[in-house]
Amino acid sequence: MHLFPIARLEAFSDGVFAIAITLLVLNLSVPDSPDRLLSQLVEEWPSLLGYLVSFAFIGSTWVAHTVLTHLLRATDAVFLGLNLLLLLSVSFLPFTTDLLTKHLTDSGRQVAVVTFGLNLTLAMLVASTLASYALRADDLTREADSVELSWLERERWLGTGLVAAACALSAVFPKIAAIFYLGVAMLLIGRPIWRLHRWGRSRRRRVQPSSET
Repeated sequence: MHLFPIARLEAFSDGVFAIAITLLVLNLSVPDSPDRLLSQLVEEWPSLLGYLVSFAFIGSTWVAHTVLTHLLRATDAVFLGLNLLLLLSVSFLPFTTDLLTKHLTDSGRQVAVVTFGLNLTLAMLVASTLASYALRADDLTREADSVELSWLERERWLGTGLVAAACALSAVFPKIAAIFYLGVAMLLIGRPIWRLHRWGRSRRRRVQPSSET
C-alpha cells in the first residue's frame, strides 16, 4: 500500500479541530439587559455546560490526535479515511452541542442528550480505531514507539467505553449524563497530556547520559 507523509494530514486536521472548537463559542449568548445580569447568566448554565463539555472533548481528542501523529512516520489510505471520519464527527459537535443546550431543560432533553452522546461516542470510537489501526500497521510506526502507542490505544478505548456508558445513561437520566460527559472529557484531556509529559521526560533521561559521554 502506498504511504504518504504525515504533514498534510496534521495541517488539515488541526484546521478542522480549530474551527470546530471556535464555533462552540457562538452558541453562547450575552444578556442585553443590565437588569438581573447575574441571574440571567445563571440561567445560561445549559449553554455554559455544553460549551465546557464539547471544548474539553474536542481538546482531548486533539491532544490524543497530536500524540498519535507524533508517533507515526507515515500514513496510508485507510488511515486517511478513518481520519476523515473522525473529523466528520468532530465538526458535527457544534450542531449537537447547540441542540443539547437549547433543549436540556425542556421536554426534548432526552432526544437532545442522546443525540449529543451518540456524536461523542462515534468520535471516540473512530479515534480509538485510528490508534488500533496505527498500532497494527507496522509500516506506519516505529518499533520504538509501540509501547507509547499501546498506552494511547488503551486510553482511547477506555474513554470510548465511558462515553458510551454516559450515552446509555442519558436515555434515563439526561441531566446527570450531561454532567458525566464533562467529567469524562476532563479525564480524557488530562491523561494524554500527562502521558506525553511523562514520555518526554523519559526520552530526555535516555538522551542525557549519551550526550554527556
